[in-house]
Amino acid sequence: MKVHTFALILGHPRRITTEFEDKVFEAGCDDAALGERRGTVYLEFDRKAPSLLQAILSAIRDVHRIPGAAVARVEPDELVSASEIARRVGRSREGIRLLVEGNRGPGGFPAPVSGASNGRTRLWRWCEVSAWLEAYGIDTVSEEEARIIAAVNGALDLVRNAEEEVGRAILGVLRSTSSPG
Repeated sequence: MKVHTFALILGHPRRITTEFEDKVFEAGCDDAALGERRGTVYLEFDRKAPSLLQAILSAIRDVHRIPGAAVARVEPDELVSASEIARRVGRSREGIRLLVEGNRGPGGFPAPVSGASNGRTRLWRWCEVSAWLEAYGIDTVSEEEARIIAAVNGALDLVRNAEEEVGRAILGVLRSTSSPG
């Protein structure tokens, strides 16, 4: 079994207490480091499992056994800036800027999903960037892992933001109209 490293960002609680620390351990999260930063509680896991998906889902199940705890996100996050792309692939920020603008590499860098029209920091979906980098042999990154994290975060968003009936309706339509891949 492989060890998978990821973090779960909790929506609740907002502070770590001794009682919460004990409950984390009792829930089976003894393979995680508990941390808090600026009012956000997180668990950094090194979890053994046959796949990343199984590792993440088992960790979410364990956390949800803790009364009052709720998982908000899985990191490494799906949305990335050019600086974060550079950090993840071990390249310079300038090198990534040149790829984004098509002044280096094959061109056709994925379009940003946010910030393109309003002058704010542009953000890309990591799964799209990693697939592009891998396809052109620029860097070998795990597109599959990026897609798993994106899918889990999308499901967490759906569960958190939609009433059950609305969530089922959304999934029903998406399943019937989406194409594979």
